[in-house]
Amino acid sequence: MNYAEIVIANANENLDRVFHYGVPENLRNVIEVGMRVYVPFGMGNRRTEGYVIGFTDEIDFDKSKIKNIYSIAERYAVISPKRLQLAYWMKEKYYCSIGSAIMAITPKIVKEKTFRCVSVNEKCDNLSEKIQQVLKKQTKQKAVLEMLLNGNVVPVSHIKNLLGVTDSPIDSLVKKGILVIENVQTYRGNCNFEYKSKTVAPILNEEQLNAVNVLNDSIENQYTRPILIKGVTGSGKTEVYMAAIEKALQKGKQCIVLVPEISLTPQTVDRFVSRFGDKVAVTHSRLSDGERYDQWNRARKNEISVMIGPRSAIFTPFENLGLVVIDEEHETTYKSDQQNPKFDAREVAEKLGELYNSVTVLGSATPSITSFYKAKNNIYKLVELNNRVNNTYPDVKIVDMRNELAEGNKSIFSRDLQNNILKALSNGEQVILFLNRRGFSNFVSCRSCGHVMKCNNCNVNYTFHKSINKLMCHYCGKIVQVPTVCPECGSKYIRHFGSGTEKIQQEVEKIFPKARTLRMDLDTTTRKNSHQTILEKFRNQDADILIGTQMIAKGLDFPNVSLVGVISADLSLNSGDYNSSENTFQLVTQVAGRAGRADVSGQVIIQTYNPENYCIQYAAKNDYIDFFNEEIEYRRQLKYPPFGNFFVVLFTGVDYNLTVRLLEELHFIMEHYNKNNQFTLLGPMPATISKINNKYRYQIVVKSTEETKLKNYVLYCINKLKTRQKLDKINIGLYFNPNHSV
Repeated sequence: MNYAEIVIANANENLDRVFHYGVPENLRNVIEVGMRVYVPFGMGNRRTEGYVIGFTDEIDFDKSKIKNIYSIAERYAVISPKRLQLAYWMKEKYYCSIGSAIMAITPKIVKEKTFRCVSVNEKCDNLSEKIQQVLKKQTKQKAVLEMLLNGNVVPVSHIKNLLGVTDSPIDSLVKKGILVIENVQTYRGNCNFEYKSKTVAPILNEEQLNAVNVLNDSIENQYTRPILIKGVTGSGKTEVYMAAIEKALQKGKQCIVLVPEISLTPQTVDRFVSRFGDKVAVTHSRLSDGERYDQWNRARKNEISVMIGPRSAIFTPFENLGLVVIDEEHETTYKSDQQNPKFDAREVAEKLGELYNSVTVLGSATPSITSFYKAKNNIYKLVELNNRVNNTYPDVKIVDMRNELAEGNKSIFSRDLQNNILKALSNGEQVILFLNRRGFSNFVSCRSCGHVMKCNNCNVNYTFHKSINKLMCHYCGKIVQVPTVCPECGSKYIRHFGSGTEKIQQEVEKIFPKARTLRMDLDTTTRKNSHQTILEKFRNQDADILIGTQMIAKGLDFPNVSLVGVISADLSLNSGDYNSSENTFQLVTQVAGRAGRADVSGQVIIQTYNPENYCIQYAAKNDYIDFFNEEIEYRRQLKYPPFGNFFVVLFTGVDYNLTVRLLEELHFIMEHYNKNNQFTLLGPMPATISKINNKYRYQIVVKSTEETKLKNYVLYCINKLKTRQKLDKINIGLYFNPNHSV
């Protein structure tokens, strides 16, 4: 063990290799593969974080150039051998550096939180006699001692605050050997388990029992073939998950439960904690670094057995993993499109299944087209729940908003929706209104000359936010004053158009002044625990109407909701993405599933300007199979996933001419190496949003039916460009089968 093989914790592709460092004598008996270390790096020997991935006794370069490791960051490995295998798989799968992959899997370095605690020293000689001597006198030492005689370990600060004493009586008891002081680690962000009432598993229906049997058989026999549960909204998928988790826990296994939105986490945690108690922990991006580190550490030390959270929870360091559940598996949030590595949590779960012989379960009322196609072709095992637990379904009505306008109704709300809101409120029932656009109005325009207010940093319209009475760019965050006259022609006829959730809330409060409203979107959930606060208020019936974006569209269960209104089903339909019909079908079906989930009968009203569109028609009928059969044919003809793949290469730069010229040169290289026309090249062309934050965005789209060949071709051509041009003034973004336009 003369030399350690180190990967630097840096995403830079120029550092994507192994560096060798000497192992000093004081570390030789403690250092191991998977540990995080500090090393001198670069000409200035700056203190840099790295990971030990191996050891060697020989090197093939000048030994005098070897530098020694400074120190270890923790006295344990932060990445296990199997997780290291996962990191190398991610490097190849998601074309990222090994350092980037390891950093995604491991937490940031955070100092453990400890308390200076005191307790009775059971090892003290003549302990009983010493205690009796102290208890004879009415002193502060006696008060301290009485507080600790029940065997508790208590923070010194608590004793001082509760008893109003200084350190002196505590120190005196320590000197006498009666008490002992130690630093005890405490965890940040724990659930308040003691306040959760314990629940027992309900009696499952026949469909649920069949699903549980399939899952339990896979857990028992360690079958790693993924299982897709296609279950209508309200069919009791969560109870199936919990029954399978119970089976895994009985076998001494550990489980990960993924949810697509932070907003779903509080409700899911409540249900799981009430069943499994302090075996459950939660992690998500709204926790502090310290809180996330503590939850990760609890999992590493096997203090918990179930971790719940969004995409990043897939990297929970369970070494006895038995089950991964991915709820609402169709959600695009499971795929990271913004930062490297651009991983898909569903694919990572399947890889973990290979490494740990664990079972992967994907569940949804509206599975992704790709997942259901895999199930139809026996790549996944299909389990279906076709009936709601309460056997009641909401009545669904499509309202043609063109007719509403023609008949004189200029309101955001159709007459049907208004009448049904009034009826629900009169009956003491609750209402959910869904619009997948935040803000008050989505653009501000001059009626005289047609000028639209646009962000000068980005090629996008400003959105008007009435709560702050300002215009905001949703891409760079720039905020400007609302103009009183048109900056182009000077006309005073400039106003805001379109609707967002903020405007919906204002209109509701105008039409139904006695209704109590809540709004849930990105603007109202910026603070910690804000999701939980809003949902708890609605669940406790402290509000009558919940207005929100896609945060409220899935997974939530409110027994008193009788009416769901989809304000505009057309927004996602007109996004221009290849999967826009799929996204629209899923959103409408999922939000409709929030109505009539208990004893209250449900009503769903879908407002649209495209009532004939097949995805809206099938969503209204809750007909996934016919939707799938029609959509899959379009995919087959156009060679989009699952029949083909596309790779988006995005160049971003401040200099417009340089950005476009370099992309054109890449296109020339791609054409040169595409002599057999194996690949379809589209572009160069502006990105959907051609400028963000003063940076121009241009792209090439490359299509092919073969994933590996496509990736290799694109990466090879980019590397060829790097040998011919300096690319330090542009950023290259690579997106494989992106969920949305980049």
